[in-house]
Amino acid sequence: MDSLIIIIMSVLGKCSREMSAIHLIKTYCLPTVLCGCEVWTLSYSSFHRISVPWNNCFRRVFGCCWRESVRPLQHFCNTLPVLYIIDLKKLVFWRSLRRSENPVLRTLAYLNHNNFVATASKYGFDNYMVNVKYAVWQNFDKSLL
Repeated sequence: MDSLIIIIMSVLGKCSREMSAIHLIKTYCLPTVLCGCEVWTLSYSSFHRISVPWNNCFRRVFGCCWRESVRPLQHFCNTLPVLYIIDLKKLVFWRSLRRSENPVLRTLAYLNHNNFVATASKYGFDNYMVNVKYAVWQNFDKSLL
């Protein structure tokens, strides 16, 4: 991911717009890194290996200190931290499996019901039909305060 960021930044140049760089990173780098994240079971070290480059993207693009939190920058850029992104993708994936017309996929979704409930309850909602993205953003906004 770091090499892709370096390439994007070199193409944009020193006088680049930050939001253009963030858009390119979100469009090209993030999907590559998070491919298949819906079925991952992450340990703390695995999560850390994913979140460090994501946070460093914002530090590099905005030229901030490496010791400062990037959460306000992510909020300003309308971007979630990588943990929230992964959880959001998991919730949407499992919800789409539960609504599938395919009985095999629905069965797999019901067999993995406990993971879905655990992820959903992390954000304080048990109703599966609520707006998932809104609930994740609300949780992120509360963590900024």
